[in-house]
Amino acid sequence: MQSRPGTRSPLAAGALVLPCLAALAFPARALADASPTAPRTNAYAVVVGDNVGGSGQQPLRFAEDDARRMAQVLEELGHYDASDVRTLLRPDAAQLLAAVDDVAARARANAERGEQTQVLFYFSGHARANAVNLGAEELSLATLRDRLRAVPSTITIVVLDACQSGSFSRVKGAQPAADFSYNSVSGITQKGLAVMASSTAEELSQESDQLRSSYFTHHLVTALRGAGDVDGDGRVSLDEAYRYAYRRTLASTARTKVGEQHVTLETDLAGQGEVPVTFPSEATAKLDLPASLDARVLVQQRASGAVMADVQKAPGSPVRLALVAGNYDAVVAQKTGIVECHVTVSDGGVTELDPRTCTPAAAEATVPKGAFADDDGTVREGTGGGADEGAEPIEEPPPRRGEREIDRWDVELAVGLIQQRTDAYTSRLNEFGYQAGAIDLPSIRVTAGAARVLTPHLAAVLQAGTLAGDRYTRSIASETDTVSFHSYGAAANLRAFADLAKWFGVYGQGGVGVGLGVVDLETQQTEVPPKTTTTSFGVLLSGAVGAKARFGRVVSLFGQLGYDYAPVIRNLIGDTHDGGGFSGQLGLQFNLGYQR
Repeated sequence: MQSRPGTRSPLAAGALVLPCLAALAFPARALADASPTAPRTNAYAVVVGDNVGGSGQQPLRFAEDDARRMAQVLEELGHYDASDVRTLLRPDAAQLLAAVDDVAARARANAERGEQTQVLFYFSGHARANAVNLGAEELSLATLRDRLRAVPSTITIVVLDACQSGSFSRVKGAQPAADFSYNSVSGITQKGLAVMASSTAEELSQESDQLRSSYFTHHLVTALRGAGDVDGDGRVSLDEAYRYAYRRTLASTARTKVGEQHVTLETDLAGQGEVPVTFPSEATAKLDLPASLDARVLVQQRASGAVMADVQKAPGSPVRLALVAGNYDAVVAQKTGIVECHVTVSDGGVTELDPRTCTPAAAEATVPKGAFADDDGTVREGTGGGADEGAEPIEEPPPRRGEREIDRWDVELAVGLIQQRTDAYTSRLNEFGYQAGAIDLPSIRVTAGAARVLTPHLAAVLQAGTLAGDRYTRSIASETDTVSFHSYGAAANLRAFADLAKWFGVYGQGGVGVGLGVVDLETQQTEVPPKTTTTSFGVLLSGAVGAKARFGRVVSLFGQLGYDYAPVIRNLIGDTHDGGGFSGQLGLQFNLGYQR
């Protein structure tokens, strides 16, 4: 069931492809209770990123960068001490569990002192249906879930950004909070577990080349930097972060080839109050988007080019973004056109973005980042509408996280040899005095085909090419007669494939089609046509197994062994010749879509 604001939403995440679990937990440090006797609250975070997938999974590009961004925003705005945020990049299962166990030990020690603990867990990477992928290793989601639930924290919040991570939320007694309002932590009065996921169980989480991030994590971080602060109280609650990430992720993925992605939220909590995640008002450097602004605003750090925020700003109220002091570039797409702004955000102050002082952007320079489309697909320079109803960027559709792009065509060409066959047809030729050559050489086989990937491990393949052929001759007196026959075929196949390494895979295929037989009779006898040609058709059954090695993103070399059954050549007395046989081929495949 897909989750939408105001409805029950079972937690589930789709994954990369590219492939694919990314978990993000956002427990924010609780606000201090008004009572001077309120217990001290400790906040710890375990932030994990892993670009590497297991067998059959393509590497992700931005999972580890997403982990770094998450750790950064927690340290800057979330009341997490840098020493209490542990960032793990490409850990093995033992290292990940050890980090969780370390947090559990610290939580137990805090409890003995009468102090409270909140825990944040974030994972960005690959996952399968019931396990997290850590390189070639798999960590059971049940094991990870149970280990996190065993941490004696006051509250643990987990956010998942990946494929098939919905299994994580199958916890006994989990009940979504009413209308997704997040009631917790007011010094801290909440206890339990909350999980946010980047997509439903039926969907796939996606990465964006333009944003250099997953859509979900990017919009979630943007929310935590202040764009999600709807009530203007200077802090972003988990409910506000969820609602912003839900709307913006759905809008951003609506036009991708993979399709819409719905963020979900599920809770197993008891208590009253909000869960503040970040506190943008406490940042020393801020960028204000004025109340009257109606535009899409993309903010990038000038030195690194990193996208810090991507906001669909609607008129009515200002939006304040908490940033690190420094120089930034902002692309502002309004109804009247697109402008580029260069701003410097300083510590101790608020900088207002004023599009009137910015430079108009040349159309050809802004198409990759500033071309927008209306709901009817019309491309224009500008945006319109409200916060989540405006235009979206036209960008090259990304692959699934953790899986190869499914909407992709490949073309291939192969050459090899196919076995000559003897049967009743050739025996009849022998009876009439025709003989094959002294050496029975195999025929040359050439095939061309096109393949469309249907699922991560299945493709439809159309192939056409030559089959076996031969030449028989006989001599009567001084006259020579020749019978030559050739077969051709075209078949529709289903191909199942699996990647054993990043660059190497195996496949098997089978299919059915139509075969064509062509027989030429040449004679030197008088009163007989010197050459006659007859054709006939029949069924073609085809099968093959092979292996493929990829070289870069476009070209692959493959080799295969196959067998074809094609009884397509017939004589006048009913004998049939099979124009197929065993074959071996080498070929090249060219990818016309993404291979990430």
